[in-house]
Amino acid sequence: MNMPELQRTSNGVKEIKNINKKSLARITALIYGLVGFFIALAVAISTMANIMMQKDFQGSVILVTLFNVGAGLLIGVLTALLTAALGWIMGYLEAIIYNWFAGKVGGVKVEFLEAGEIAKEETKIQHYFKF
Repeated sequence: MNMPELQRTSNGVKEIKNINKKSLARITALIYGLVGFFIALAVAISTMANIMMQKDFQGSVILVTLFNVGAGLLIGVLTALLTAALGWIMGYLEAIIYNWFAGKVGGVKVEFLEAGEIAKEETKIQHYFKF
């Protein structure tokens, strides 16, 4: 697995010069797919509730519920696949754009602290919030 290319600068600050396109695309696809699935499921559940709350609703509530849950799961899976594919494309393009800009103007600078330094920073922050 390729890690982002980091360039060490002064004071523990590193710069991300390059992002692996396929790695970012996979993570973005996973996030988009999960969000798409849950949104489709929420739409199916709200549709089911809307149908059952109709004043002139006639029929079996159980059948409507089962049909909408089944349809919701099917639509959820299809939506997840579609949004995951779109997410993969978006992640790949984002990595290409980032790598191009990082080559021209420099990448994102990230400061890394050692574990002891993190504890000191947390102690300072807690000192300000004592009541």
